[in-house]
Amino acid sequence: MSHVQQLVSAATPTYETVGPGVGGFVAIFAIALATVLLIRSMVGHLRKVRYGPGPDAEQPGPGAPAGPDPAGAPAEPPEAREGEDAERRERS
Repeated sequence: MSHVQQLVSAATPTYETVGPGVGGFVAIFAIALATVLLIRSMVGHLRKVRYGPGPDAEQPGPGAPAGPDPAGAPAEPPEAREGEDAERRERS
């Protein structure tokens, strides 16, 4: 048997000698630490959430009278806006 074959056969690991080692421990520990930190962050964000009526509760129903638009300008009937558009076209 040659010298190289002896080195290869002697260095071949067996099932009993191979394990996760320090690298496996570090990887699992890092995953566990990241999970704990993410859960703590999520709990902190959930504590800030205000539970209440959703955005649909603020909008009037189909039979409600028209109020001012969200920008604060009073609501105008469509006929008034059409008249303004016609005046602008006549001026130009």
